[in-house]
Amino acid sequence: MAHVTGERAPAFTAEELEKLVDGVLPQYRMLYGPPDQQVSAHQKKGIWCAIAKDVRTLGVFSRQRTHCRKWWEDLRRWARKMAEAQLEMASQQGRGAHQTLNPLMARILAVA
Repeated sequence: MAHVTGERAPAFTAEELEKLVDGVLPQYRMLYGPPDQQVSAHQKKGIWCAIAKDVRTLGVFSRQRTHCRKWWEDLRRWARKMAEAQLEMASQQGRGAHQTLNPLMARILAVA
């Protein structure tokens, strides 16, 4: 479970991603909401540390807060791109063929 410097960390597992999303969604407004609802940088760091601790409980890999934050931002970006691609495809094909987002991406888009 130790991470050797210079070695690439393994990708998040489905369980880790689920735990990450479960940790971020209740805290979303404090992390990314309107300025009057956000907390200080120090408090955000604490939130990310708590989320990383929850992800680490799965025992797959020792994820740090920076890993978790990066993966969340990547997931959010990927979810938006997938949704845009689906809208584009639906507009080109008429309303006939419509794919749905996987449940994890749908949860992310619901708040992002």
